[in-house]
Amino acid sequence: MVGFVFAVILGIIFVIAVGTAVLNKGARVIASVVAVVVAIIAAVILVFSSYYQQSPGETNVVVNFDKSVSGENAKPGSAWKAPWQDLATFDIKNQQVVYAGNSENKSDNNGGTAQGPQITVQDKDGVSSDVDIAIRYSINPESVIPIYNKYLSQENFRQRLIDQDIRSVVRATANDFGTIQILTKRSEYENGVLKALKARWKDDGVLVESVALQEIRPPKNVKDAYAAAQQAQVQVTKAQAELEKQKVEAQQTVQSAQAQADANDILNAHPLNSQSLTQKYIEQLGKGTTYVVPQGSTPFIGAK
Repeated sequence: MVGFVFAVILGIIFVIAVGTAVLNKGARVIASVVAVVVAIIAAVILVFSSYYQQSPGETNVVVNFDKSVSGENAKPGSAWKAPWQDLATFDIKNQQVVYAGNSENKSDNNGGTAQGPQITVQDKDGVSSDVDIAIRYSINPESVIPIYNKYLSQENFRQRLIDQDIRSVVRATANDFGTIQILTKRSEYENGVLKALKARWKDDGVLVESVALQEIRPPKNVKDAYAAAQQAQVQVTKAQAELEKQKVEAQQTVQSAQAQADANDILNAHPLNSQSLTQKYIEQLGKGTTYVVPQGSTPFIGAK
């Protein structure tokens, strides 16, 4: 639009130069040269004001002088418009916004810059925590013109819809969780934010791709208490494991004692005393050829 206005101004200068050349014979040559130069410059400006290059993943809304919509173009490549028309460009690819850090530290935790500071939330226990979160979303290509009609530019769209709604939903969802739940059930908190944003943007032409909680920072006293509770749980787990070990060892001892008792019962029922051994000796004498060796003698067997 600026180029078109400038071209109009040059057109006025061209008309003045032509008029001067016609009415003033003495300045005819100079006026003619000025008119030609102005005409060339105006033509170049009009051409550049009409031509534009569109990148993949973009949709351009063609806007008339009165801000009304003339049409839209979602096809990548070279394109033309009227010199007096403007373009409102919208990025319809996946986009990520990160809210992290503070006014002094604007890192997005991945080497880039966050779009906004951390979000302070309050859970249902009344505890406030600072949340770093990343949201990935995209614009429905069919909703570009309605979005333009409502916000006029993508920057306004981000500030007035995306930024405000994300902060509002992240805070509201935290009210459904206790302090320990937020710290230990982050995936449920993420899913809660994801579902709430999808419902909120259902009619706004925004598609939510993912929600990622990067970090949750509760107050120091809560963090210390949680760490102590975790350590206590570790000790309880170790004690339970030791108790189970002792139970197993006790069971093994009982089983060993029972086996020994059973063996003793068998021995008591069938004692291996001198009388029982003598009886076994006599029973064997009646089986086959038996050689009796007197006690205390040294037998000598010769072989031929």
